[in-house]
Amino acid sequence: MKALLSRLAIGMVLAALASLPATAGWLSRIGHGAAEVGETGAHASKLGKLGLGALDHAAAYVAKLPVLPKGAALAAHATPEGHWKFVNREGEVFTAGTADELARATAVLAPDAAGGKLALYLSEDTVFGQRALLKDLPPEAELHLVMGKDSYRIRRGAGATSESLSAEVRPNITVDLANRKLFSEASFQLARPLNRSNIRVLALEPGGPRTLSGVPRFDPATKAALVDQIDPGALGAAFTKLRGQTVLISGRVDGDALAFVPASGAEQKLLVRDLVAAAEASDVNLVLLNAAAARQPGGRNWLWQKVEVAGLDEALRRATFADFLASLAQGGELAISAAEASYGRITLRAVPTGEPLVPLSGTIEDLMAEVTGQVTGRVIAKSIEVYARDRDREQELDLRLLPGVPSALQFAYIGATIAGLMSLAVSRPWWRRVWPPEAREEYSGATGYHAARAARLLTFLLIFLPLAGLPALLWSMVLQLWGVLTSPFRAFSWLRARVAGARD
Repeated sequence: MKALLSRLAIGMVLAALASLPATAGWLSRIGHGAAEVGETGAHASKLGKLGLGALDHAAAYVAKLPVLPKGAALAAHATPEGHWKFVNREGEVFTAGTADELARATAVLAPDAAGGKLALYLSEDTVFGQRALLKDLPPEAELHLVMGKDSYRIRRGAGATSESLSAEVRPNITVDLANRKLFSEASFQLARPLNRSNIRVLALEPGGPRTLSGVPRFDPATKAALVDQIDPGALGAAFTKLRGQTVLISGRVDGDALAFVPASGAEQKLLVRDLVAAAEASDVNLVLLNAAAARQPGGRNWLWQKVEVAGLDEALRRATFADFLASLAQGGELAISAAEASYGRITLRAVPTGEPLVPLSGTIEDLMAEVTGQVTGRVIAKSIEVYARDRDREQELDLRLLPGVPSALQFAYIGATIAGLMSLAVSRPWWRRVWPPEAREEYSGATGYHAARAARLLTFLLIFLPLAGLPALLWSMVLQLWGVLTSPFRAFSWLRARVAGARD
């Protein structure tokens, strides 16, 4: 029985360690190593039947696609030697080393699809490591990137070249494919569910409030998000109340500064790097709307209309962060690029397709946008900058059972407690030496006696077991090993005693 309990304890501790995030230290890395070995084995049995390495994911994805009435879907991978490997839904492989062989790939693998649309599902290594070879593929072929369990349609650059590639994560949202890690980060951020209760809209108002409430406010009638005014000089301190939330600020980006027009007074500026630093210090996701109209939401324009962020109310009703950004862009198509920031952070830049990547300050377009915003009372985004936590940080936060406590500590605490419970035969005697059981005669009433017992039990469960659980489990295993090694001697002693008793 003890051996069974010990094995259960070891299994539960390893399961707890395996669930730790990648940044949780050496215990986390041990757990993740075990988890990754298990995942690799699972993928090998499921996706490694073809033995094609990087192409297996794309081939498995193609095998699950519905049969096209006209046309064909093939998995494709470019090897480091410059050859192409194609796989059809039946798992048949065709390797092309010359232009003639490449032209025959579709006819060999999908003879019934002649004249139809050709869709090629490319491996990650092909898109991010061998993109120069994409010029060899038929220009009319529809390209897709297979990444994990998802696929993304690829858009080629001007003239159907492979120099500039982007992937459609939504029909109206594309992400640059210049870097594998950055694309993975961007697609993760865009697919995250939107939590409207964590989104705050701020209006910069010198002389305004210097603190913010920890929860957002909504109009009780319309359920629309209400704007919180804040003194720009107090943003650093105010952000500490918004830890873990998403803050939206609008203005006109002029170089490295954000220009804004308060409800009363002349235009002022705030350094963007100060905003970003304040958000990073407080673990806040910052969404910066670059608009031609620098007037702050929540105030009034010269026609006494209420200034509001165009598309915000609709954006807050969306399901994912990608849909949120699309609504802020007023339904237009967005081109998104990602860039690395400081440790644990990522930067996304979303620009409406056709717009230049630099601010249009001082141009006719800016003047028209400013006039439009002033007349309608709407802040219309020209571009959107997102300064957010990266995938590892977000996943670590999602793993937390208690907010504010790193998930590594939480799972280590749970694992140690389970180990202590599974080795009670060792941990309980240790605890009795630390805190002997209460004697009933030492208490004048039953209330005090039972209160002391409850305090002792809670201290044992919440403090002692997490500290002594793993040593107790190890010692329990040592005792069991010792019992196994000495069992022959004990059996011999028992048998000798029985024989001696029989003689007597």
